Amino acid sequence: MAGQRAKTCFQEDDPESGVLRRATVEFIGTALLMLAATGAGLTSHRLFQNSLGLGLFVNAIATAGSLVALIFAFGSASGGHFNPLITLLQWLSGERKLNCTVAYVAGQFGGAIAGVLMANGLFQATDTANDLVTPWALVLSEAVASGSLMVIVFGCSRSGRKDTGPIAVGLWLAAAILATPSASYANPAITFAAFLAEGPISLSALAVSLYVPAEILGALVALAIVAVAYPTSVLPPRADDLMRATNV
Repeated sequence: MAGQRAKTCFQEDDPESGVLRRATVEFIGTALLMLAATGAGLTSHRLFQNSLGLGLFVNAIATAGSLVALIFAFGSASGGHFNPLITLLQWLSGERKLNCTVAYVAGQFGGAIAGVLMANGLFQATDTANDLVTPWALVLSEAVASGSLMVIVFGCSRSGRKDTGPIAVGLWLAAAILATPSASYANPAITFAAFLAEGPISLSALAVSLYVPAEILGALVALAIVAVAYPTSVLPPRADDLMRATNV
């Protein structure tokens, strides 16, 4: 169509939408990216202290997987930068306005700090003698894991790019399992059934009773976060609506 802006990678679908909203999306995405990277690093340090190579491998999987998932989920809303270098080079190339650049970079730095603090908070409550995470930290971990997974699910859903959902969810889960102390059950049905399971996935009745409410709470927080990224007033039209419009 004449006058319609072509969609390109690392460019938001609507560059005229509110700068604050798009910068907030960059804040959220960078925070989740840093949570995954920091959490995976702390996990690998706790489990593989004598194997630097294995630790780097774990960190690489979590960081790369989470980044792809976040770009899928938030690319339509903000461009999915989560890196000031991308934003600054777009500005230098004349692809982004200065006020947007400043807001994005501020959001990215703020998000990175928030992600580190979140990961540190999840892993700080450790029993150093036995190298085990305390129960309340595991409950908080499940709230974060479930919330972040729902952010990816509904971010992909509302972005209008439905084919990215399964890939993004799989990649994010791989990252979250490595990056959270609870190993990211992030599913009340799975959590409940884990009480009956044998092996590493098994959970006690007490853990199930604490994890499930935490997962529900995390999901509700995620819905509010996604509403910031994709307000209903700017959701992409459904494919069947487009078909009807072209046939009128």
